[in-house]
Amino acid sequence: MNSYNENLHSSVVTALSDQELQVQKTKASLDASMFSLYYAEGARITAAENLHIANTNLEFQQLAQEQAVIDSDLSTNVLASADLAKELVAKSVSNTSVAAANVQIASNAILKLASDTGSIFSIVNAADYGTEIYDQSKEAYELMNKTAYLAEQASQYSMEASTSIAEVPANTLSEKAKNTNASIKSLLDAVTTNFNNASTAVVTYTETLATENTEEKAAEGVLENTNTVYNSSVESYDLYNKEMNLNLLVKVPDVVGERTNYKVSFDSYKSPFDVSKFTSGLFRKNKGYPVSKYYIFLVRNDKKDVFSISDAEGLILLDPEEKRYIEVKSNEKNSHEKDIYQSQLKDVQGKSMELGVKYVVFVFALLDNEYKKLINTFDDYLSAPSAFFTLTKQLAAPEAKTIKVENNRMVFVVDENITEEIEYRCMFLPNNQNLVKGLLTVEGLKTIESETRKLERIADTFDPLIAKLETEINNLTSEKSGVDELKTANREKWEDEDLDAKELKKLKDEHKKLGVEYDKKSAELAKLEKELKRVEHRKQQAINSIDRPKHIQPGFFFNYTIASGLNLESYSIAKKLKDKVDDKEIWEVQITASTTDNFGNRLHEGDKYIPVVLAMPNEGEAVNNQILGALSDFQHTKDFIYKNKVLTNVITN
Repeated sequence: MNSYNENLHSSVVTALSDQELQVQKTKASLDASMFSLYYAEGARITAAENLHIANTNLEFQQLAQEQAVIDSDLSTNVLASADLAKELVAKSVSNTSVAAANVQIASNAILKLASDTGSIFSIVNAADYGTEIYDQSKEAYELMNKTAYLAEQASQYSMEASTSIAEVPANTLSEKAKNTNASIKSLLDAVTTNFNNASTAVVTYTETLATENTEEKAAEGVLENTNTVYNSSVESYDLYNKEMNLNLLVKVPDVVGERTNYKVSFDSYKSPFDVSKFTSGLFRKNKGYPVSKYYIFLVRNDKKDVFSISDAEGLILLDPEEKRYIEVKSNEKNSHEKDIYQSQLKDVQGKSMELGVKYVVFVFALLDNEYKKLINTFDDYLSAPSAFFTLTKQLAAPEAKTIKVENNRMVFVVDENITEEIEYRCMFLPNNQNLVKGLLTVEGLKTIESETRKLERIADTFDPLIAKLETEINNLTSEKSGVDELKTANREKWEDEDLDAKELKKLKDEHKKLGVEYDKKSAELAKLEKELKRVEHRKQQAINSIDRPKHIQPGFFFNYTIASGLNLESYSIAKKLKDKVDDKEIWEVQITASTTDNFGNRLHEGDKYIPVVLAMPNEGEAVNNQILGALSDFQHTKDFIYKNKVLTNVITN
């Protein structure tokens, strides 16, 4: 290779390598920004959840405090009543004791009188039986006996009353009322403290939510900027690769299972010289593409810097059966494509292609001899390496319709014909729209980028035409104003000056011509303004017709990159059951009070969650490079409402 070609090739390789390195760096920054936004959104959601819980608690504490105040007032009244009862009972005990004593004295006197009356009646009975005095004595005697009985009975009642009033536990009641009042007052103090703490918590969580909102929006801005830089880096690499490296691309099919093939595509090598200089030969036949054959080489990524054109020239001399290269015939088409299977091509060192290893592709172009003579250079062409690629095995995630949660138990089914050791990580994504409103999602990020590109294309299509029309309108408006000024000046001349008929006719003819010109420019101006409105309307229609990806659920940033990088506290590992459904394995996860969501927060009673399954290889680092995990379609998975069984049982019982 001559020094010019060598320097040019070296410059292209270096530039592409720098561009690819920049893409990798910005991709790493993009992933880091994704995680920063994810955790910022998590902190914001957590703050919103805490504020919601704090508000609910504040409402409860407010009701509790109101009831405690009512109870405190009642206990104060009860204590006052008990103290009054104690005082009155004490007086009643004293009064009933005195009354009982007085009644007893009276009763004794009555009994003595009854005894005397009995003695008198006995004398009368003996001396005057049957007489009137006898009858009167007998009546007095009977009345006196009855009075004595009643007096004795009254004495009995007064003593019982004294005993009963003495048994009333007014002192005990007063003491209990005092203790109860003290307890109620302590309860009121505790409830008031709880209410004040709940109020403080609401204020604190409100401030925290405001702070987290600010930080989340800042993280959104960083991610959007990083995404723009990343896409710009990719576009820059693609553009440079297209212009300087035959647009060499390698695509691995996005299929589930083992990926055993890849597609190599590249543009034909075209001469920078005029085709008409050739009168015969392959170059003329292929319409300016001076290549007789192309050769594709597979090189490990860590060996690409040492692969040279001399290595390529030496390899094409080998037997094709060694599979060190694949030959592609030149044609009149502008590009070439070749599907290559893993078994069809070995790397340049003769080793079979391995899963999980990074490779690049080189294209070697064998130039036509007549073309080489023309340019007086007999070197062939070797492309720069393609971007690296890897063949892997893609795992399959459970279908969304098979993922179900019932009675705090998550189950899903997977294909039984899986030979790898797979770990199924089960996550629960919060799906409460009032808590995640306004957060950036994956689709939202894609929309920003796609809308920007589409708006740029729309602007490139319509803005030059709009600018041209606006310039023409401004110029025509200025010209129309000039004609109008001439018309005004012309009319003033024949109205203000003393002119003869000939000069007056001349001025009026000029005025008429200016009027025709003015009307013509007015019509042209109206036509241009109408055209401008039509173009602006078409531009607005194009903007309105931009297709925006629809985000279904959840309302925060979440994808495979995020899911595969979460810590153990953010997911639960499923266990395989012995039962099967249609020859498919059943896996389950028990949801307990300690189960957390994807942010590491415990599940909240009554909140909605989306069950998600991440299938990941579990056979060590070497195998993990060969196998890619898979995330279930959480946007189309039915959510569930979490109910804490323990809490439910406590409330029920």
